[in-house]
Amino acid sequence: MGISIFSRLGICIVAAALAPVATYGNVAETTQKLRIASLNLCTDTLLLQYADPQQIASITWLSSDANLSPFATYAQQFHRNQGRAEDIFRLPIDLVLTGPSTSPTTRAMLRRMQLPTLHLEDATSINALSINIRRLTQAIGQSARGNESLLQMNEKLTKISSDSYKTPTDQWPYAAFLQPNGLTVGHGSLSNELLNLAGFRNSATSLGLKTYQRFPLESLLRARPDLIIAPTDQPKYPALAQELLQHPALSGTMLRHQIDPSTLICGTSGIADVAMALAAKRQQLVH
Repeated sequence: MGISIFSRLGICIVAAALAPVATYGNVAETTQKLRIASLNLCTDTLLLQYADPQQIASITWLSSDANLSPFATYAQQFHRNQGRAEDIFRLPIDLVLTGPSTSPTTRAMLRRMQLPTLHLEDATSINALSINIRRLTQAIGQSARGNESLLQMNEKLTKISSDSYKTPTDQWPYAAFLQPNGLTVGHGSLSNELLNLAGFRNSATSLGLKTYQRFPLESLLRARPDLIIAPTDQPKYPALAQELLQHPALSGTMLRHQIDPSTLICGTSGIADVAMALAAKRQQLVH
């Protein structure tokens, strides 16, 4: 039958973890324990996961919010910035991490200050996440830690995909991500890739919906996915955006799986645990 797409994906992840050392942007691999500042939530998240505490010079204020970061409690001990160059220029820093939310003005100021920077795009796939982990851990002198993390992640993902492909894909149950304001995810997203990896077909992509498009209630009820994946309830922060998630028409009609929003806002090696939980739900549906 050949090798499945997800088995090939596993091979790619291993290859990314074991690839020869390269220079990324203007930052090469180092064995020194640099002092690093991050000006983006998702680079914060990776920095908090892989750096030694004494390496972390500053992270954004967003990382102390438990709804946004899986390391919120840990993050509270570090200097926090507002994502601007002027917040960090007085700190002893060897490297600055930036991301898509970092403004062009801030990036230009960092260049004028001649501070070495590493820019990471948001991870929209498992492969992109693996590359981000590889680049960051090389740049901060934590390659061994990054490689071990990638290999552990890949081991879990390979097991999940192997179990999923014991069932023909046309017999996989349907699932749909449902976020505040009825937003969903489709092709070209990390969440959709994890859904397929766990052995689900995405109802949103079946209807031609794209990432961060609304999944209208009427369409959702017609599609009747076997599983709805929604963020955990936020009783402290009630909002109109949550109304669709609590609509009576959805109550008791479809199996629901809740995910802590912080686990998927920014990709980490913890996505393997998200996929494992989804795979367990699939087993619950098919048995």
